[in-house]
Amino acid sequence: MNKINLTKEELLNKLEKQIVSQIQLGWRSRLVKIGLEDTLEQIKKGKKGIVILAKDFSERSKRKLFNVFKGKCYYFLTKAKLGKILGKQEVGVLFIPYNRFSLKLENLLNQYLTLQGGNSSCQS
Repeated sequence: MNKINLTKEELLNKLEKQIVSQIQLGWRSRLVKIGLEDTLEQIKKGKKGIVILAKDFSERSKRKLFNVFKGKCYYFLTKAKLGKILGKQEVGVLFIPYNRFSLKLENLLNQYLTLQGGNSSCQS
């Protein structure tokens, strides 16, 4: 059996593409909520899930979110890039309720951030 050796960059690009396609699939399936207000609304309804924040998400909005959200959180891409993959201008935050879909996405994000040498926790 031939093993294909990928460089770290190639592997990161592949994982990023998989994460992006998962987010797009979740958005089309109406599993992903976007924007701070929708995210806060889901949390106030008692929904559990994961949050994906844009790397350039504002500090003020982060404080507002972390006052009510104590779950798992990941930094991924910028607001412009997150918006582009969802067909919007800019998106700063995504909320994905816990289910099989979110577990797969969370696994991909963990792999991506570990390979990148990053910290998956937003609340540090």
